[in-house]
Amino acid sequence: MKKTILISGVTGAIGGAAALEIAKTGVNVVLLARDKAKLTQLKNDIAQKTGNNNIDILLADLSSIASIKNAVKEFKQKYNRLDALVNVAAVYNGTRSTTKDNLESMFAINHLAPFILTTELLDLLKTTGAARVVTVSAPSTTKLNFDDLQSTKKYSALNAFGASKMMNLMFTYALARRIEGTGVTATVMHPGVVKSNLTNEMPAILKFIFGLFAGKPDAAAQRLSSLAIDSQYANANGKFFKYDGKEMKSSSYSYDQALQEKLWTISEQLAK
Repeated sequence: MKKTILISGVTGAIGGAAALEIAKTGVNVVLLARDKAKLTQLKNDIAQKTGNNNIDILLADLSSIASIKNAVKEFKQKYNRLDALVNVAAVYNGTRSTTKDNLESMFAINHLAPFILTTELLDLLKTTGAARVVTVSAPSTTKLNFDDLQSTKKYSALNAFGASKMMNLMFTYALARRIEGTGVTATVMHPGVVKSNLTNEMPAILKFIFGLFAGKPDAAAQRLSSLAIDSQYANANGKFFKYDGKEMKSSSYSYDQALQEKLWTISEQLAK
């Protein structure tokens, strides 16, 4: 049976490159984003470049809880297996904005969206067997302010973004404990400094620095493909990797299980 891989954030640099790499292996690839025109163009481009015509699109606005859940329902109606879910989508907002659900946008899109996508698809991942959840993050050291997760009292774009990346780490580690022994694995990957739209709203000095050091997303895309498919990562549950394949350790704060569980409970409540 041909594998099915679902990837979010495919209209971004890393997600698009990862979708192309994964499609080269001949599996079924489902591209998830909110812009139908961009998704259709990407689907056609990938099919043309790889010769793989098993490319599908799935519309979802990751800033909307209802939209994510509707996309999951649509996916389950069409597919009876999910071999890997690759969570790539992320945003960086220079000024505070909120979603329709009245959640701070970076919290909603960078953390809550992959949380909901993963937990809503977990039953399908488990029945598929030997399935994987791969989430893109960074070695964030930002500590979470549980009294102000939505940044209503004080907003710092860098802090809110760093917090969302810390949440990706903590979510992956908490998920890894929950799925131990099920055949499903959860890993997290640091893509390095990559040229992408994420820097659009960053302060000028940061954009300049990123411009100096940022590279193409090719290495990150290849590693994401490997983490999603290759047998060498079959038992990599709960591990954090760099784009070059080297295993990393995140900050000691990210491994605090009590804080992970606190974040999980809050996320679960918001997801309802």
